[in-house]
Amino acid sequence: MARIGILTLYATGHLFPSLALARALEQHGHQPIFFNLLDTEGVIEAAGIHFVPYATQEYPLGSLKEIMEKIAALSGQPAFAYYVERMMTLFRAGFRDLPETLRRESLDLLIADQVYFAADTLAMHLEVPFVSLANALLINREDMIPPPAMLWPYDDSPAGQERNCKGWAGVDQALVPLLELINGQRATWKLPPYRNIEESFSSLAQIVQQPSFLDLPRRQAPSTLHMVGPLRDDNESVDIPFEWDWLDGRPLIFASCGTLQNRLRFVFEAMIEACGLFNAQTVIALGSNALDPDSFHNVPPNVKLATFVPQRELLRRTTLCITHAGLNTTLDCLEFGVPMVAVPIASEQPGIAMRIAHLGVGKVIPLTELNKTTLEAAIEEVLSHPSYGSAAKSAATKMSTLYPIAHAVKIIEAVLP
Repeated sequence: MARIGILTLYATGHLFPSLALARALEQHGHQPIFFNLLDTEGVIEAAGIHFVPYATQEYPLGSLKEIMEKIAALSGQPAFAYYVERMMTLFRAGFRDLPETLRRESLDLLIADQVYFAADTLAMHLEVPFVSLANALLINREDMIPPPAMLWPYDDSPAGQERNCKGWAGVDQALVPLLELINGQRATWKLPPYRNIEESFSSLAQIVQQPSFLDLPRRQAPSTLHMVGPLRDDNESVDIPFEWDWLDGRPLIFASCGTLQNRLRFVFEAMIEACGLFNAQTVIALGSNALDPDSFHNVPPNVKLATFVPQRELLRRTTLCITHAGLNTTLDCLEFGVPMVAVPIASEQPGIAMRIAHLGVGKVIPLTELNKTTLEAAIEEVLSHPSYGSAAKSAATKMSTLYPIAHAVKIIEAVLP
């Protein structure tokens, strides 16, 4: 039995895949230990996983509510700047609290979120083997691949590569504060400095909960990179009530902006106005930190607003999904063969949206161009052109051949000392 520490970000899109993997490791006889903020204790312990808090000074119980509300109202560059600010606080607290906390747990292995860039430094300091886990979009750089935050199509021409290189240089500049913070700690612990953030990724194994077919063509992927697919298990499902009798047999459109970027009112207003024009029913999930459903007026009778919905059960019945291009919603759509209209808002969502377009399973609308007219046109295109549905069904067939949890556990056990 190995004692395996798991260190992820606190958002649900990062927590739930990691918890699914933790439960699988436990079933294989290992002992997973989750290190996270106090506000995540309930969901982690409900999954039956041992929880150890850190950063309690910076993040006392209840503090994540305000953070999530701020994230929900941001998009584009302000959202990325706030991400860097949050990571600075989190990494400083981690460097202070986690060395002793991790040492006390006598870990045999540390698994850490790929974007928890401080993890490799902690693991090296403690001399603990370390595995990266990409819960969000894979961010390994290549000149052929646009940076995740850019709404750029794949272009392998010299001009495309030059564009990408300039984009990655911009990413490097934006991440300078994080790199300086980490290198300062590495100097204190007498570790060699990083030249760039990518050096924080594990040299043993990088596990990605993204199937390889949902990526742009790579030419420099290391042998340690494993794109296993979505990390889920049956325990993740939650019984969320829904008025199933409301569905009357017409085509169903499902729309969601996920659990983070969901307070941009004009986005939901465009959804309501555009979807009301179709001979279909639409369910719009407003999500946590949500706008009040009653605050929207003149909602057409074929459109239903709800705070929480059973997303995966609805997607089984869905003809088309309007999504912010969050990875987990995108993976759900691919699993059930649902074509998409993607409206990326922040973070790596533009990169996911461009992969949706590259795969042919959906149409992309830049956030700055979203309105009733552009959304209506995109919905009409996806519904009227069979190629989108065919590509989505082909993706569902590929997804059905994957065994992500078993694959991930096998990789982890192979690198255990």
